[in-house]
Amino acid sequence: MIRILIALALIAAVAAFTWWWRRREGRFTEADGRFDRASLGISQLDKPCAAIVEFYADHCAPCKVVEERLEKIAETVCDLKIIKVDAGERLDLADRYNVKRIPTMFVTDDDLKIVWRASGVPSEDAIMKALLGPEWAGRPHPESVDQVF
Repeated sequence: MIRILIALALIAAVAAFTWWWRRREGRFTEADGRFDRASLGISQLDKPCAAIVEFYADHCAPCKVVEERLEKIAETVCDLKIIKVDAGERLDLADRYNVKRIPTMFVTDDDLKIVWRASGVPSEDAIMKALLGPEWAGRPHPESVDQVF
């Protein structure tokens, strides 16, 4: 009887951990700070409407999923700059921006001020909401109508 209770408790603990992990995986949270144009290799003349900075690694399977989603979104949102940073090659940036796992992405405004941050694999809708605002829900944000095809 005791073994059954221990097994049930273990199953419940694993289920609770799985639920918690899935709720936080790929979720955008507010963030602050600013990226330096020089460290990202962006000229002073380049003024995108927004930028997504993605920390990735070549061997990372979830990073490839994020890359496909970002490419699709870049086709939709005008003047969006996607900056990929190899976390293994740029440990200085990964440390500076507290990147503990990959993929990690940052959504910035046109001045590279960090607005949102997500670790893991966010959905396309979550990325669009971070770019265009929470009321996007499949429609262009009212302030961004001229930026979306």
